[in-house]
Parts: sequence; structure tokens; C-alpha cells
Amino acid sequence: MKNTQPVNYDVIKNEWQLLINKTNTATHQTLIALSDEEIGSLVDAYYQYMLQDEKAQLFLSTSQVEERLSASMINWLRKVLGSSREDLSELIAHQRKVGEVHARIGLPIELVARGARKLKYELFQLLLSKAQLTAAEINQAIFFSGMAIDSAIEVMTVAFTPSHQKMMHDQEHFRLLTVYDDMSVERERQLGALKDWENQFIYNVATELPFEERVLLSDSEFGLWFSHKGQHIFRQPDLIHKIDSLIQKIDRLIATEFANDSADMLSRIHLLRLLRQDVEQVNMILSSIFEEIVKSENGKDPLTRLLTRRFIPTIMRREIALSIGSGKSFTIALLDIDYFKQINDSYGHSVGDNTLKSIAVWLHEHVRSSDYVFRYGGEEFMLLLVETPLAQAQTLMERLRNDIASQVIEVDVNTSFNITISAGLAEFDNHPDYQWLINKADKMLYQAKNNGRNRIESYSLGIEHTL
Repeated sequence: MKNTQPVNYDVIKNEWQLLINKTNTATHQTLIALSDEEIGSLVDAYYQYMLQDEKAQLFLSTSQVEERLSASMINWLRKVLGSSREDLSELIAHQRKVGEVHARIGLPIELVARGARKLKYELFQLLLSKAQLTAAEINQAIFFSGMAIDSAIEVMTVAFTPSHQKMMHDQEHFRLLTVYDDMSVERERQLGALKDWENQFIYNVATELPFEERVLLSDSEFGLWFSHKGQHIFRQPDLIHKIDSLIQKIDRLIATEFANDSADMLSRIHLLRLLRQDVEQVNMILSSIFEEIVKSENGKDPLTRLLTRRFIPTIMRREIALSIGSGKSFTIALLDIDYFKQINDSYGHSVGDNTLKSIAVWLHEHVRSSDYVFRYGGEEFMLLLVETPLAQAQTLMERLRNDIASQVIEVDVNTSFNITISAGLAEFDNHPDYQWLINKADKMLYQAKNNGRNRIESYSLGIEHTL
């Protein structure tokens, strides 16, 4: 990625300060004196407008506005309009942070500009309605407030650009990343999963298993893998679209034709032939994609062969979008090897490295092919469990914790030891910033360590008041 020149925010700060100095005290006081009701009405109009935008709905919800965003926007507008009495360095630092968050969640910059335009329009209308102000005073207030908001948005945009460029670079790299050590093995695994589903479905029909107990292809192991990984790492959008269309076609066939339990045997055989034809097409297309995919090992941890944290933003942004669109939640887990430093100190770093590699293997054995496993750093790992609510994730992690505790790490023929892990879980709560979710899981990991280690702690509503 091409390096971006460092931004000199002092230029923006100096021009903003000059704007403040050249604006008379009465104008500053007019804007500072806007009532809570007036500021609140501006923010309400802003969010009512933004919630009508289809793109904005991916990042906003009525509950988020009411519970958190409205108060934050009121505070932001107060500080920008009252920037004459603010520490300008701190105010600019806050705008930079906001811009970086916008880049992190993938918020389109045009939405920010559109929102600013609407906010200024409502503010200008409010100022024009103030009969006690002269035309000159109104013009001064409109000029300063517009320039101050533009200055804040400029800082956000400048901070947004390099973060967004890095995000796009990593996203493109991940798209090219196969994330597998051996593509031939992964090819056989997924084609096998597809065949297993087909055979199981045919068996279920033959044995007259109740319709509601039959698994749709999209909900199968293969379907989850394709939805959460296959579509993202393959570069042939036309072929991906064909597979997706075939999966939907197969699911419709199951939901309509196979739902008729009274159909005779000949009708069922005919339907099964149609289903097998579609599954075979999926098989053929998938095989061709695997044959053409370009293998790239960059981005994997060289020791454990897991994904590095570099790709967490790309993957989590995608999972957040999928979760919001489908209404199906996901859970992340941050886990840490207990007393890992003692292992290195007692047995040496080579044994420590082997321990990390063993953990990586055990993690993969306990998750589905649709889930993600990262080496988060040092002896810390992160799991992203797709379409997995918190209760289900807790069960999985407890099983993982117990299984790891039962494993034996051999140093030599006479020496061995056991290890344990601590983990923190957090379920996606519709907050668009993935770092918000990671921070919650990290708090729970910290709590698990404080509570004695070798345990799982989960984030729940209201728990932040006790931390």
C-alpha cells in the first residue's frame, strides 16, 4: 500500500482558532445560549432524516439513537458550536477519533457529509427564526456555525482517509487469501460436506423423517461455510452467484415440494433427482473455483498457521453486516493460556512454541469450518463463532476448556505438564464498531483471570456497571 504523508492537524487547528478569534463575542454567546430543547430538536431532525437512508440503516437503529447516539450527538454539537470555550486541541483529537471509528466500521464518507448538510440546514433554519436577532447577527451566527461544523468534518475526513485506505488494502488482501494450508484438503472437506448433506437428506426422506427436522442446505455445515467464508475468499463473483442461486433453489424445493409428506414414492424419486442435479451443479462449480484459486500464505501466523489479527477488521465488518441483515447473532471469544510465561521459563521457548501450536490444533478441532480462529497476540487467541448466540458459545467454550485441561504436553519421556485457558465471551449487540465487541470480550477475559483463571466469563447487559 502506498504510504500516506502524515497530516499536519495544526493547519486545521490554526484556521479554526483564527475563525474563533475573528468572530465577535455576541455571536459565540448566541450559539452557546441555544437551549437544550433547541439542540435536541436539531439532533432529532438529523436522525429522523438519516434513518430514512437505506445505507445509514446499516449503521443506525432507532434503539441505538434513543439509548446512546442522540446524547452523544447533542454533546458533540454543543462542543463544536461552543468551540470558543473549548480546548481546541482536545476537540480536534476527538474529531480524529470519530473519523477513525467511521473508517473502522466502514461508514461511507458521503453519509457523514450528507448528515452534516442536513444538520447545518436545520441549524440555519433555527437561527433564521430568532426574531430577537438582527440580520447581521443571524448572518454571523450562520457563518461561524457552518465553518465550525465544516472544520470538525474536515478533521474527521482527514483521519478517515488513511484508515480507510488501510482497510481497503487489507480487505483486498484477505479476498485473495485462501486461509488454508492445503487447498486440496479444503476442497475435499467442503465437497465432502456437500455430499454428506445430500446423502443425509435422501436418507431422511427415505425414512420419512418429519419435515421440520430436515436441514436446509443453507443451514448445513457446507452452507454455513459458503456463506461466511467461501463467498468472501473466492474471486469469481459470477460463479459465486451461481452457487448462491442454486442453494436458494434447492432450499425452495425442500420448503415447497418436499413439505408434502403425502406425496407418493414416484413423485419423491422425481424430486430427489431434481435435487441431485442441482447439488451436482454446485459440486462442479465449486470444484472449478478451487482449481483456479490463487494460494497466498501472507497474513498467517508463521508458528500456528492461524489468521493474524490483521484480518480481524475485514472479517468482523463482514460478519456484522451479515448479522444485521439476517438477524442471526454471533459471538466472539478471547482466550489466553494460563501462566504461559511459566511454561517458557520452566521448559524453554521451543516447548512454549509447541504449546501454542497444540492450542491452535485443538481450537480448530472444536469449531466449525465456517468459524474463524485468530492468533490475537502472544499466548492470546480469538474465536469468531458465526450464527452462534451466547448460550451456545458458552457451552462450546466450556467443552473446549475442559478438553484442553485434560490434554498432556510432553516435554520429554520423563516430563509432561497440563495447561488451562481463561476466556471472555461477548455476543454481537448490533453496535456497528467491531472494537466495541472486542473490548467487551477483553473485559471478560480480564475478569476470568482475576477470578482465578481456568474459567469462562461472559458479557451481559448491565455488567459494565460492576467492572
